[in-house]
Amino acid sequence: MPIEINIQNKSYIVPESNDPCELWVGYFNTLKATVGTTNARTIWLVTWKTNGSSSCTTNGDFNKWLKKNKIDVSSAATRAIADASEIGSNFMGLGKNLSKVVSIAVPVTLTLLLAVIGLILWNTAKKADATDLAMLTPMGRSIGGGIKFLNK
Repeated sequence: MPIEINIQNKSYIVPESNDPCELWVGYFNTLKATVGTTNARTIWLVTWKTNGSSSCTTNGDFNKWLKKNKIDVSSAATRAIADASEIGSNFMGLGKNLSKVVSIAVPVTLTLLLAVIGLILWNTAKKADATDLAMLTPMGRSIGGGIKFLNK
């Protein structure tokens, strides 16, 4: 249920934790127009502490807006996540297209790599015999070395 606050005989509905970040921006702009930037920042922070959305603090655009308005609500960890997601989405200026390519290319590459490793193991296993298996143990290595020495 939304919380309503009254300021200077005007009612404001405080956004809830599951509301989009843009609603929080609009709420701040409405407060700023009514009570000024400093008071709006204080009221906004108080309401954010009770109803704030943690998903907004991982949004790069929302963090830029917070910085522009001199509001600090995020921890260092959430700022790092937002910065990393911003870097990932803007990697080499390719934006969302790169993300789609990477989301397809990485699984395909890993699948091919596993197939090559499996093929190498299969071919190696087909050519192996009992003496190769014995050579994997220390005792087998010592006996195998002795047999090779005697055969020369």
